[in-house]
Amino acid sequence: MRPLFLMFVLIFHFSVSAASIVESVVANMNDRAITYTELLQEGELLNIENNVPPETPQSPDLKEKTLNLIMFRIIVFEEARDQNVTVDEEVVRQKVVTYMSNVYMKDFLKKYEITPLEFTTMIKMRLIADKMTELFLKKRFRDKTPNADEKKKAVEEWQKNLLKKQKLVLYSIP
Repeated sequence: MRPLFLMFVLIFHFSVSAASIVESVVANMNDRAITYTELLQEGELLNIENNVPPETPQSPDLKEKTLNLIMFRIIVFEEARDQNVTVDEEVVRQKVVTYMSNVYMKDFLKKYEITPLEFTTMIKMRLIADKMTELFLKKRFRDKTPNADEKKKAVEEWQKNLLKKQKLVLYSIP
């Protein structure tokens, strides 16, 4: 009876341990997994940017938009690297300082165990995506000054076209 009990305890221990490290994958793009934690993290950071408490829940529609934004930033970051598009390190540093002044930031970084280097990289990716978007809009509207709706529509179309070119598998978002 004792060996059976010991075996049960070991199986239970390993199944509980394994369950605690399993991460839910919400998408796979070009063999790069995008996890639910990344989706939650990005959603909370977007909340912080909009001065909303980070734990404010996202609707399913907003989670989908956030996932598309994550995928877009990954694609654009790779394109920027290929085109040698960068942002000034001082601009990145200043943006990090601005983010760090937000009342929610320290708890956010602690919650997700984000190191200063990881956070700086996140901000750099955002700035590079913004720069690539600006370059796209300049190229797209060379001869005209677009209004906000035209810009928004052009960027949405660009994002969709970029996503179509990817090897993409989407899973259900919890």
